[in-house]
Amino acid sequence: MGWVSTYGRRICRVLLAMVLVLVPVTALPAHAKDVKPDVSVRITSLSPAQFKPGSTITMSGTVTNKNKTAWTDVQAYLVRARSPFTSRAQLDDAVSSSNAYTGERVIDLPSIDMIGDLAPGQSLPFTIKVPYSQLGVSGADGVYPIGVQILGTDSGGNRSNDAIARATTFLPMLSQKPAKKIDASIGWPFLMPVHRGADGNYVDAKKILASVSTGGQLRNLLDLASSSTAGQSTVIVDPALLVAVDDLARGRHLGKKFDPTEAQAAEAAKFRDDLLGLARGGSTWIVDYDRPDLLALAQNRDLASTLRAAVDSSTSAALEHFGLSGRRVSWPTRRGITSGLMEYVRGAGDQPVIVHDEDLKGWERRDGSLLQYETEKGPAPMLVDDAIDDQVPGQDSVVALRQRILSESALAVLLRSIDPSTRADAVALVDPGWDPGSAWSAAKLHVAFQSPWTQGASLDSLLTQTLSSFDGTLPGQAKAAPLSRAQLSAAAEIQSVAESLGSVLAEGDTVKARFDQDTASAVAVRWRRNRAAGLAIAKADAARATKELDKITIEGPQSVTLSSKEGGFPITISNDTTHAISVGVRLESSNPSLSIPDVKATTITAGERHTLTVNMDLGEQGSTSIAAQLISPDGEEFGIPSEFNVRSSAVGIVLWVAIGLAGLLVVVALMRRFARERKDPA
Repeated sequence: MGWVSTYGRRICRVLLAMVLVLVPVTALPAHAKDVKPDVSVRITSLSPAQFKPGSTITMSGTVTNKNKTAWTDVQAYLVRARSPFTSRAQLDDAVSSSNAYTGERVIDLPSIDMIGDLAPGQSLPFTIKVPYSQLGVSGADGVYPIGVQILGTDSGGNRSNDAIARATTFLPMLSQKPAKKIDASIGWPFLMPVHRGADGNYVDAKKILASVSTGGQLRNLLDLASSSTAGQSTVIVDPALLVAVDDLARGRHLGKKFDPTEAQAAEAAKFRDDLLGLARGGSTWIVDYDRPDLLALAQNRDLASTLRAAVDSSTSAALEHFGLSGRRVSWPTRRGITSGLMEYVRGAGDQPVIVHDEDLKGWERRDGSLLQYETEKGPAPMLVDDAIDDQVPGQDSVVALRQRILSESALAVLLRSIDPSTRADAVALVDPGWDPGSAWSAAKLHVAFQSPWTQGASLDSLLTQTLSSFDGTLPGQAKAAPLSRAQLSAAAEIQSVAESLGSVLAEGDTVKARFDQDTASAVAVRWRRNRAAGLAIAKADAARATKELDKITIEGPQSVTLSSKEGGFPITISNDTTHAISVGVRLESSNPSLSIPDVKATTITAGERHTLTVNMDLGEQGSTSIAAQLISPDGEEFGIPSEFNVRSSAVGIVLWVAIGLAGLLVVVALMRRFARERKDPA
């Protein structure tokens, strides 16, 4: 009869929970006095995707206990609002003000899921089913908040009417099919998750591998994005990610502590190929290499041109290497947009800038997600990142993404009925760090594009339409704090040395490309979260590049004495790099009246020394100081010069005459002595 007692206990728990729902919250103990709830909820499936009279709402998901103690008698309740929101403004106001907009719990016994006890770190599933007839909704057109609330008893035996966790999404209802469907689109960002260290190797190659392998965050995101039909979305790719995954697949820049197996390398290669296949097959936007801090560049224009050159070079080189093309896009951070930045990033006119809605004063949903901002250089397209569920509780999920598109488009239909000129759409820009999980297919994302009021569109197709002009204002000063000037200066030093290396090495393009990537990564926006590490790595990269350049040296004699005003002396060039080089020599005299032509560039193989003879004419000068400077084939100086003195010896025509006369006197003396000996025989 154990099952009877167990069932009886469950009935008692439900009855207690129903009583708690009716008791004012202030009469119950607060969790803050005992255990602060740290429980998360994710909705993994919801059907139907829109309210339909006669249907049964079925919501499933998972509850995860992040507390160090257990929660017991855990229950899941469906929560719904009886009346819908009919405009985006209504919804935004309600969401930003409180959690009360979600509505009331459904407390009918069959509608409550008795999850049970939840141990620390444990995740358990839930499923709630409620017939439409029991929801008590008005049935009016609009968007209804719907969600789940979790109740439980803490380790101290306290149970409150307050939910220990909740998740909310939206269910739209439209009674009639609109004459014109609403454009709906998804932006799928694939950004670089880690960085390279001071040694040039990835600091966490295992993290990248885990992310792109089966079950990893980027792998799951790619699989979900690949499930979309062409023309319904746009892939936003950071070339730095492609380079990193390609390095993983080929075993490059991984350090000595990590040696991936063939199977692991194959996982990386498959992700690379699958991402390229998705990007090549549809609409693709390209983020600048490793997503630079555009605000920092805009505020340091004297350094920006050098740094921007490295970013552009790295981006273009990666795209060429992988055979990928797409529309370039600028992506400043949230609270990091200003009118000055827009002037700075405005490209050829077709390069959109992704901005957050909170940075646009005067923007309205009726203007659409894509519009243009007038700069002194001309109009700049903007993509507004504005999520309908940005502040709602619960973990991001595929269901939430699907319902966001459906609800946003339903509100656009209602807006069009009173404002036919509206350009309202339903564009969802996915969080780059979001993991949809490996069971993403259960959410049926494709349903969002099968609605009677939505039609799939790529961001490119939306951008080619006539765009509304943004009549509002952008901040004059950003709230975000950009990277320091010291960070940018260190990055500029990397680029300066890289330019010199690239101009003299036989494989200069390859070597320079790697240092260009170091420069681009040194100004990545990620360093705002760890400024000390960013500056240290940038300085280390600059030192590493300088050390490589310092392996090419020039050495002259300590001093040179010419036997006349003209003569030659040796100069030795050492190449201790692992690459062949092509270098010349520039000789500069301390005497401005002397002009010595440059020595043309010569090729020196790796690890070799090459000695050449330099000829010069001192003219009327007795001596001069010479600085022998290495130069690239295009005449750019680099390295430390070798300095020495050159002088003309005193031996000249007079000396040779004197020597000749002395020799003649010796001959004459010898002849006279020989003549005397003949006249005076012994």
